[in-house]
Amino acid sequence: MSDATIHSLPIICTAHGLSVVTANSDQTSGHGILPHDAPFTAQVALSFDASNAVALLALNPTIQIDFYIKPLQAGSTIDVGNIALVTNSQERLYTLQLDIASPAELNLDKSKVYRLGALVRIGAPENPALLCGVVEELMIQLYTSEKLSQASKKAQKNTSKKHFKTKK
Repeated sequence: MSDATIHSLPIICTAHGLSVVTANSDQTSGHGILPHDAPFTAQVALSFDASNAVALLALNPTIQIDFYIKPLQAGSTIDVGNIALVTNSQERLYTLQLDIASPAELNLDKSKVYRLGALVRIGAPENPALLCGVVEELMIQLYTSEKLSQASKKAQKNTSKKHFKTKK
C-alpha cells in the first residue's frame, strides 16, 4: 500500500471593515467618535472568495465574532459580547452586528482612546476554528453630548457677534 498526499483548497475570507452605528445616527461610521452616554452597534462584514469557499460553506460552519474594546493607554481589555450565525452554501457575504451598551455603562474613560476589535472564528462551535483572524482597525474616542452642545452654542454665539459688529 502506498502513501497518498491530500491537499486542501485555500479558502479566503475577507473582513470588509469594522464599523459602528450610533443610536441617533443609523449610519455606519468607521471613525469611532461616539457619545459617552449612548449605546451603539458594532458590525463587521465578511465575504468569502466564491471559487473555493463553496467547499467550506457547504458544511454550514458557524461564524462567531467576539467583540472587545481595549484602551491604547494602560488598562484592561473589556469583552463587550459575541454573536454567531450558521452559514449557508448560497451566501458569500455576511454582516454581523452586536448591540453594545453605552461607553458610560462599560466604564470607559472619556479621556482615553480605545480600539474596538473583533475576533473572527469560522468552524464548529467550541472547537478549533478552520479560519481565524482579528480585526482591530477602529479607534474609539468619546465625547459628552452636553459639552459638545455647549461648545456648539458658544461657537454660534461668537459667530453671530462677529456678523453684527460695526466699525466706528
